[in-house]
Amino acid sequence: MSGLLKMSALALLAFVALALGACGGGDEREMRNDYVRQVNNAQNEFAQTVTTVSEQITEKSSSSQDRKTLQQFQTAIADVVTDLREIDVPPAVESEHEQLVEAMTAFGEQIRKATAVLRNPDSRKIAEAQRRIQSATQTVNVRVEQAIAAINSKLAQQ
Repeated sequence: MSGLLKMSALALLAFVALALGACGGGDEREMRNDYVRQVNNAQNEFAQTVTTVSEQITEKSSSSQDRKTLQQFQTAIADVVTDLREIDVPPAVESEHEQLVEAMTAFGEQIRKATAVLRNPDSRKIAEAQRRIQSATQTVNVRVEQAIAAINSKLAQQ
């Protein structure tokens, strides 16, 4: 299990790489830059938490300990979703920002399902939880990359 959670952490460390949009008027530029700063702050906090949490799953950790760690991972996801929802989003990227929020929300739901599978673990259920986490990580990476690319594209056009 530890390898998959670490893979999730590493994959999501690159959650956002928004470019500062230096084009446009002063107020617009300031709003875009503030938006980028807030998204990057949310990402950095999330990445730091995920890295710390992922270190708790080891080859020797029990399924109960792994379940608790996954619950902490869920909390980190819920926190970043809350942070993203609280950001003042420039009108030009509202739908793209919502895609980002939806991607992370769906990721949290998949991790929640994987955690539930570990309530009464056996080798089949552990393998199922690992598949869920791996699949959810791959899916969220694609969705986040698409949302960020769309945000960057729109911000660069302004």
